[in-house]
Amino acid sequence: MSVLISGSIAYDTILSFDGRFADSLHAEAIAHLNLTFPASAMRREFGGCAANVAYALKCLGGKPLLWSAMGKDAAPYMKHLEALGISTFGLKVLDDSWMPQAFITTDASGNQLTTFHGGAMDRTQEVPFPEIDTATGADGRVRTGAQALAELEDLGPVTLAMLSPGGKIAMGCHAEICVERGIPYIFDVGQAAPLFSGEELRRFIERAYAVAFSDYEAELIERASGLSPEAIAKLGKIVFHTHGARGSSVWLANAQAPVAVPAAPVPGGAARDPVGAGDAYRGGLLFGLTSGLGPVVSARIASIMGAIKVSASGVQNYVTTLADVRRTYASLWGEAPF
Repeated sequence: MSVLISGSIAYDTILSFDGRFADSLHAEAIAHLNLTFPASAMRREFGGCAANVAYALKCLGGKPLLWSAMGKDAAPYMKHLEALGISTFGLKVLDDSWMPQAFITTDASGNQLTTFHGGAMDRTQEVPFPEIDTATGADGRVRTGAQALAELEDLGPVTLAMLSPGGKIAMGCHAEICVERGIPYIFDVGQAAPLFSGEELRRFIERAYAVAFSDYEAELIERASGLSPEAIAKLGKIVFHTHGARGSSVWLANAQAPVAVPAAPVPGGAARDPVGAGDAYRGGLLFGLTSGLGPVVSARIASIMGAIKVSASGVQNYVTTLADVRRTYASLWGEAPF
């Protein structure tokens, strides 16, 4: 069984500025800025919400099936995914667009300035639904021979989907297709929340199997749609509400109160980089839910994955296995049911 994951697949270019933005930003000059921040270090990472979630799920032995568009500079990312054993079957390269890219400058105080170019992501609606019973993928490769057949057989039928942040049109199209095909989806609007009206958010939520959001996103959703986490649960939905270092809350369908899931301890005790922890959490959720585990147990696995991610710099640089997660689970909550 595979998990369909739609959303962004992007390059992240991270620049380090040794000073403080606050020392250069002055209120009286905001209307005519012309600033240069010299960067002492730069690194390029593989990122994007959908790919980050897929990475976490793959670490646990899950079967992610990415469904997204990539740009003409996608070759390094394609090789990266193939090296990880993540199928590119549902990915399409658009030769007249660039890859989605985030340019992030961080100052000495940890503040960030980010410029994001959506590129191919904004045309993901052009990518056909990945029909894994055929030999030709959206990536244009025709699978032939034993290896190709093994890839398709290994993926198996799609049993769950996650709508991660992506282009507005694509997110709407993918929700429609999931509903038409009877594929339950988790709505994870993330940073795309401001793109949608309250009515649009409500429609996504009403047709979802579950909803996942952070404290900040919960505020945006409630302000726009009037739906609080409790109200969403009363609609018969499962809600995964994350609170950063304070763990997460799981609202079961029609529940009167949430179940608290504490944050797992960070390996080594040092939190090095929180960016991408939410995506790692979601990868853990998908593994648990598609393994037949309940929402609370799945959220505990998710908590462990988020903590592991926080211990490493970069969003796809941590290393773990299902056995590692099982041992940590047993130390926190007793014998692991997976």
